[in-house]
Amino acid sequence: MGDNRQIAMLPWNLPASVPAKSRVAITRKVLWTQPGPILDILLVNPDSELVLSADQLVSYGVDGDKWSPAATASLLLPRPVPRDPRGRLSATADGFRAYLPGATCEGSFQPQFKAVCVPGNTNWAEARWVTDRNWLESDSIKAPFYSTGAGFFAMADGHIQDRAGRLLAGSESWGSDIAGLADPCVPGATAAAIVIASSASVERDEVRVFETASGQASPISDAVPLPGPVTALWPSGSEREATLVVHNLQTGEYEASRLVLACSQ
Repeated sequence: MGDNRQIAMLPWNLPASVPAKSRVAITRKVLWTQPGPILDILLVNPDSELVLSADQLVSYGVDGDKWSPAATASLLLPRPVPRDPRGRLSATADGFRAYLPGATCEGSFQPQFKAVCVPGNTNWAEARWVTDRNWLESDSIKAPFYSTGAGFFAMADGHIQDRAGRLLAGSESWGSDIAGLADPCVPGATAAAIVIASSASVERDEVRVFETASGQASPISDAVPLPGPVTALWPSGSEREATLVVHNLQTGEYEASRLVLACSQ
């Protein structure tokens, strides 16, 4: 009884190999540096850009191989900006719009370069500033947040969550600056939304791209090291590009860059 053995032989097929996951490459191109904080930068066209500071807007044009100031508009705000100011720029049909906590400024290039600011926080996308704070708020979520992208919010309490309040697993390494972009590895309108996020680490400053599926964030790019902390990270006019501002701790200046995503197998 105990010495009887039976051997069964069953067919087995080699499982299909899992295709290598597409990776995203990030290219960082510095557009402008200056001693004071840069809140946002807007490329009007290849030869013109706007730089938003806490108290002024400056238009720059290409002069040879470098940017040169073309015009300056002071921002007469109804109240002072908060500490560690933040702001947003967007293009309009007739010019541009600047969003700051407690004020919205409408700007034009012609017949003269100017910006007129009025009290109030106007929505861009689904977000608007909280007056006297560098937080954001939205009708779709109750608590304040620092940034939003691809349906997720970097909350003021340090968590990343969706509109229903569900925490995003795998986002524990994210900082407070995120932006939603289109996946460069998926063509056309079928491109899924992905997130580029700053790092929460105090020991290294970097940005990385993540995909978010089934409530889980997974990195799909290598980390791009930065020379200092991120002070702004916004979507740009292109769905596969973002605007990044870093406080360079080596030079002491603020660097505004364009981050471009590309598919890298």
